[in-house]
Amino acid sequence: MTNKNTRALALTALYAAGAVVTLYLGTVIPTMGLTFAALAALFTATSVIEGGMKYGVLCFGAAALLGLLLIPIRSGPILYATFFGAYPLVKSIAERQRSQLLGWGIKLGVFFAALIVYMTVLRELFLGEIVPMDWAWPFIVLVVTAAFFVYDIGLSKLIDFYLVRIYRQGR
Repeated sequence: MTNKNTRALALTALYAAGAVVTLYLGTVIPTMGLTFAALAALFTATSVIEGGMKYGVLCFGAAALLGLLLIPIRSGPILYATFFGAYPLVKSIAERQRSQLLGWGIKLGVFFAALIVYMTVLRELFLGEIVPMDWAWPFIVLVVTAAFFVYDIGLSKLIDFYLVRIYRQGR
């Protein structure tokens, strides 16, 4: 193992631990669980930057597994494991496409697939009779899609900040 690989592996382990701590903070402040699950994705993104896709996958897998095993309130780790943790990997692949339209198609496809799964699970397992009226679903999907665009753009800005202020400074 080369010095570069050793560094990337060590950083990946630290980033996975950081993601787990961030997910745990979502249980300390329960109303912020979704926010902390989204923030934990930054650790996956930095692993991709530092070591490449395989280290990003390793960070995501380790953080998702440890989060699900160690954190008592599982809503944040489930959100991380099923969408937020993997999203930086999808984003990295999508933004390497020659066509921006294809890139956005990939990102939106993954987002809508996750949204359909979440809506189905919520409706069947948790919400039951308190599900909104049928006319409300298009509005809900519109609002959540707008939030996704804000999240994607915000994640891009944070990745840019990391690249300019931290990654290049350490080189």
